[in-house]
Amino acid sequence: MLVKKQTTGFKSIEADLQTGDLVLMEGIHLSSRCIEVLEDSTFSHVGIIVRSDDIGLNLGTNKLLLWESDTPTPVNDVIKGISKAGPMLVDFRERLRYNFTHGEDSKCSIRHLYTERDSDFKETFKNLIPKVHDAVFPDTWHEFLNPTMGRVFNKETSLDTLFCSELAAFTYMQLGLLTDIHPVNSYMPVDFSEKLSISLLKRAWLGNEISITLDIL
Repeated sequence: MLVKKQTTGFKSIEADLQTGDLVLMEGIHLSSRCIEVLEDSTFSHVGIIVRSDDIGLNLGTNKLLLWESDTPTPVNDVIKGISKAGPMLVDFRERLRYNFTHGEDSKCSIRHLYTERDSDFKETFKNLIPKVHDAVFPDTWHEFLNPTMGRVFNKETSLDTLFCSELAAFTYMQLGLLTDIHPVNSYMPVDFSEKLSISLLKRAWLGNEISITLDIL
């Protein structure tokens, strides 16, 4: 008998998502597949959920956003109003809709972050975004070199370029949730999955992966 992990419809979990929750995606492109093989992991991309009201963005409905670093897509960054590479804040619904309809990703999972989201947490998150928002996504060579330099040699690379897991690590470090004894470029998407599951500070913890299906098309 073939047993599969049960999935949850996006609409049923959407209201539960909070700033700081993780989004993990499995990609289908060659670079994504290479990352998944190197990590021995299902996931090659990680992003962070943001509620617009928490960071002072007046978008009308406490919009659900995704803080991620990636190559450009037709989904615009909500701050600059354009498509961009590198760190970006995008409409999460639109990002999922684009990915699934264009076959960019084949699986998506959520991990809830359990921590206190007080005014300091929200202010820190708001202030960390402009620190790296103008960074770019690394070219293919540095996409693999930077994590090697960090993970093998514990050597920090420039924040002028940021891969998705580097941005996630930077964000959690700025929030005081992740130790800074390792540079941000030492982290890979697998570290944020259940397979390795990073250890967090301040008694924070991450819930189990919740596989979601897109029921908003």
